[in-house]
Parts: sequence; C-alpha cells; structure tokens
Amino acid sequence: MKKLFFAIIAAALGLGFSLSSYADRMVVLKGYAVLLAADDHLTVLPDSPNTALSCSFDQSTGIFFPAASPLIQIPILGAVDVKVVGNHAYIATSNNENSSAATDYFKYDISACVPDGIFSPYRAHANLSSGELVIPCVIVDGNEYNVVMNQRGNSMNWEVQFIDTGCY
Repeated sequence: MKKLFFAIIAAALGLGFSLSSYADRMVVLKGYAVLLAADDHLTVLPDSPNTALSCSFDQSTGIFFPAASPLIQIPILGAVDVKVVGNHAYIATSNNENSSAATDYFKYDISACVPDGIFSPYRAHANLSSGELVIPCVIVDGNEYNVVMNQRGNSMNWEVQFIDTGCY
C-alpha cells in the first residue's frame, strides 16, 4: 500500500509539472474520442478500437454532426497542436517557409462528439484558498484513481487526503 501512495504522489507531481507545458499533438476525451493534430490533418478516432465515433464531419460545411463514423480526417495545412476547451477544439497551425514562421488556428464545435451538457476534459484543478488539489485519472499499474490532496499549512507541500477508484 505504501508503494501505491508513493507511485500516486510521483504521478501527481509529474502531472503538476506537465500543466505548465505547451499544447499537445493529441487530446483524449475518455470514452468518446481521440483528437490528433499531425501530418497536415486533424484526425478524430474513437477512444476504444471496438467502437465508432458518435459524430461525423461534413467537409463542405466544416461542421461536426451526430452520426456513427469509424474515423474522421480533416485536412489542415501545418496542423501541429490541438486543445479542447469545453465543446470546442482549437487546432494550431504553423508554416515555417522562407524563415518567417506564420501561425494561425482553426476552431471547431465538437459538441456532437462529446456528451450532452457542459463538458471539460479531465484536468487537475486546485483551490488555493481552501488548500485542495484534485488530480483526476491517475493511472497506477493499469488502475485508474482520482486523488485529492490537501495543502500542509501555508507551504506548497501537499499530502494525499483521499483516493477514489475510477475516473470522473
């Protein structure tokens, strides 16, 4: 049990340090879709290989709509990063021709690909006034845990307060 707590603390610290990183090439909406920005495309795949997406994409209008689809590929020249905020996917592009980097982004409403209602992907969140840090979906030895940590005094030291199985 002691090893489990140390593994969770190590994972929590790694997650905390990664929060200051830049955008990722891939976003996983657990149970729904995987969005990947690479090779001049935005690719949307189902989260599980044995299922289909709950959405499809109309190339002519640029709109996601509810329908079953095995995968979606949208050509986006220079697609390098993707972030999901609420029901929108933001795809960053970069063009490094002639030594002058030009950047831009595309925005898509992906609400057809995620559950009804307000949705935000799993992410750690802290409330420094109450001294609580919540780290969802820490995977330890193939098992998923949600970790709640409390701040120790006025320092930035944290201790595990609660561990719950599964992701929320």
